Amino acid sequence: MEEPNIEYILKLSRNEEAIKQRFINILKFELPIEIDAYYMSLRLNKWPQTMTCIHKLKNKIAILGLENSYHLADEYEKSNPNSRKDLQIEFEKTLTLMQHFVNCL
Repeated sequence: MEEPNIEYILKLSRNEEAIKQRFINILKFELPIEIDAYYMSLRLNKWPQTMTCIHKLKNKIAILGLENSYHLADEYEKSNPNSRKDLQIEFEKTLTLMQHFVNCL
């Protein structure tokens, strides 16, 4: 599995510490909220809301440099109910990986 990184954040911040830290703080604040919203909508079987959550999380996936996981999330977002389970499992592994990484920043 690929590893998250902050290369994109460093590029956006041009290595300015205050800007870099602001991006990291936004990630630390938003990521758990978006993950919780995803699991809640999934638990309530509200697929349109779940798709919206996946779409928002794709942005965080991209920011953390997880290119393969981004493509997986895109496929999961567009999937039909019969082919979703394997994609869901892999997507949720990515969420766990991201949350752990962000918590350690």
